[in-house]
Amino acid sequence: MREKRKKRFVTLMIIPHSAGPTFSISVSFSLIRALKYIAAGTVLTVAGAAIYFFASYRDLKAENEKLAAEVQKYAEVKARLNYYEAKTQSMEEKVRELERLDATLRDMLKDDPLFKSKLSQKSSGMRSELASRSGIDRKIALEQLEELEKKIDEQENSMKELMAAVTERSRRLAATPSLWPVKGKVTSRFGNRRSPFGTKLEFHDGIDIAAPYGSAVRATADGRVAFSGYKSGYGYIVEIKHGYGYTTTYCHLSRILVKAGENVKKGDVIGRVGSTGRSTGPHVHYMVKVNGYPVNPEEYLK
Repeated sequence: MREKRKKRFVTLMIIPHSAGPTFSISVSFSLIRALKYIAAGTVLTVAGAAIYFFASYRDLKAENEKLAAEVQKYAEVKARLNYYEAKTQSMEEKVRELERLDATLRDMLKDDPLFKSKLSQKSSGMRSELASRSGIDRKIALEQLEELEKKIDEQENSMKELMAAVTERSRRLAATPSLWPVKGKVTSRFGNRRSPFGTKLEFHDGIDIAAPYGSAVRATADGRVAFSGYKSGYGYIVEIKHGYGYTTTYCHLSRILVKAGENVKKGDVIGRVGSTGRSTGPHVHYMVKVNGYPVNPEEYLK
């Protein structure tokens, strides 16, 4: 028989510096070779695991970045949608305000012939453009919404200007004498006339309206009482300043029911018919002045 091949060994000796015993370890070449293969396999395994985990980390990072981008995109879309919703609500509130202004103007002008043609034009109904919020491009919708907002602001300013003009016109109309101060017959007109107390001509600065003694005398326009009391020749009088240059005076009263400084409305009772002062019987001597100059009151009577 062939003689068995002898195993080769490597001996490692450990010699201490002290006087202690020497140690030696013998390791066969086959074991060293096996350990080399195990070490190489371990290195390869660790390297493979490292490569795998690195690749997984890179993929996970990419997924996280993609998810973060999606979240950001969702947040932007949500913000735009919230902006659109807020704008829509704002527009709807402005539309409701315009509708209220429109209704107020229509009510104020319903009896005015100058505005009848304008009142017949109905509102265009802008709210329907805002009602649908789905199935549309958000960018286009926002552009249209901003354009609509500008138009509504312009329309709102225009209506407010009209409202201010109408309000001023209403105030002026309320301050313009237009009612009869008392129900009765005009017995003496405005202008030159023969004096009832003689034969000479005199200027009559108002009109005389005959009425039963004690009848109610009413303010012919809104205003503030400038004077109430007795005046020579005119008896007990009430003088009212209405603004816009208008002043009215009610003379020969038997009773005065208002005081100087008091605000009165058109139609308020301010006194009672009498015959005080230079008078021939119960009546109201009614005067209208414009910027301090007497004018014919009959031009202001309905």
